[in-house]
Amino acid sequence: MTTATEPQPITDSQRRVYDAIVGYIEEFGYSPSVRDLCRLCGISSPNGVNIHLAALESRGWITRNQRQARTIRPIGGVR
Repeated sequence: MTTATEPQPITDSQRRVYDAIVGYIEEFGYSPSVRDLCRLCGISSPNGVNIHLAALESRGWITRNQRQARTIRPIGGVR
């Protein structure tokens, strides 16, 4: 059983998106856009990235404000 502070498991595809987010923030100091994640992860559709982001958010790996650009943040900060 997981606690509220413990993120739930994610798939390999979701892990690639998460790692791309963390790497982008480490390199540039701000969050990637959805289109940046498309390019970095080889996903052709922004909707495909949004599906991964929704899953990461619901599983406790990221937070984001869907009404603003570049607000994706890993929970617990950057590695």
